[in-house]
Amino acid sequence: MGLEEAKKRGYTVIDLVDEDCTFEILKETLESQPIDIVVALGHGNSDTFTGYQQQIVFRACHGDEVMNGTISHFLSCIVGQELLPSIITKGAIWTVGYQESFNFMIDTSFAVEEDPMAEPFKDVTVAIIKAILDGHKLKQVWDIGIAKCDEWIAKLWERPEIEWAEVISTLKHDRDCMIGLGSEEAYVMPPRRLAMIPMSFPLMFGFAFLAVGTLIYQDVVAP
Repeated sequence: MGLEEAKKRGYTVIDLVDEDCTFEILKETLESQPIDIVVALGHGNSDTFTGYQQQIVFRACHGDEVMNGTISHFLSCIVGQELLPSIITKGAIWTVGYQESFNFMIDTSFAVEEDPMAEPFKDVTVAIIKAILDGHKLKQVWDIGIAKCDEWIAKLWERPEIEWAEVISTLKHDRDCMIGLGSEEAYVMPPRRLAMIPMSFPLMFGFAFLAVGTLIYQDVVAP
């Protein structure tokens, strides 16, 4: 769903899936063209992000410098504790991720796209991705993610079924452990808002995608 939102906005997308979600391919992609936005979906722990078959893509202080110059959203457990602070010190612009486990409830008797319990989590995730793609700043993106969690909690509050109580509890957990780190002024100007200005490229990888517009600081160019 995030890929489609990026394409609708005119971003060029590079999707690194499964075997292509490796440190070597990510590094080559980030170094060979101007990637501004990275959306990364995979497993992780406090200092490590993994891709295909939980192979290590990078860890804090070991290859994470590849994220230099990017705005990112990590859908990965616990990376907010050490890895995300580390990429900021290595020159990443800003990032949104999770300090504890990122929980996504799925009823295995359904396909994900058909599972009503998965809908709130998809909606929160896509709201965050859309906010980044639309050129919002860090605090705005974080606020949008928090507000979408609260919206679903309020919507589900009167549901009597026990599974919806579990969804509410899980949404509260994800909301409370979501963090944002980095510059408060930078944002990406979406391609659709560019006229004669050359633009850079977006990227997606593995369990992740990256998207690029033009990186802007408020004191240089206003939205």
